[in-house]
Amino acid sequence: MPTIVGEIVCGPRITFVNQRVPTQGDRLPLLITLGVFVVMLACLPLVWMLDADIDEDRPMYQDMLRMQNLQALNVVNEGRPEDVTATDGEAVKVGASEFTASPGVTVVVRAVDENSFCVSASNDLGERAERCSE
Repeated sequence: MPTIVGEIVCGPRITFVNQRVPTQGDRLPLLITLGVFVVMLACLPLVWMLDADIDEDRPMYQDMLRMQNLQALNVVNEGRPEDVTATDGEAVKVGASEFTASPGVTVVVRAVDENSFCVSASNDLGERAERCSE
């Protein structure tokens, strides 16, 4: 309940919120965020294309790694690596195990000495890779 002090009425005060007209600068953060989002969406097809290109070589590297593991196991069990060539779905024996090359992949193993070997792989896209044991 308001009280009267002299000529001044004291009571609940209501303050008016000063509403201002929005300016162009108020929307700038929103526009920047939307712009970044649109640019990221536009980059998705490029990222998918690069990912598909990288995945084309994956079977070659997987075959190379499997052959390295088989040859290392063969060195431990038999005492030496085996010279082997496996091409495009061909199965070969490496020690007691069997290795089958992926379609479109060629894996070649050459013994360097009695304990070390080099495994090279290539695919039908022209990619090549080689790793040697230590």
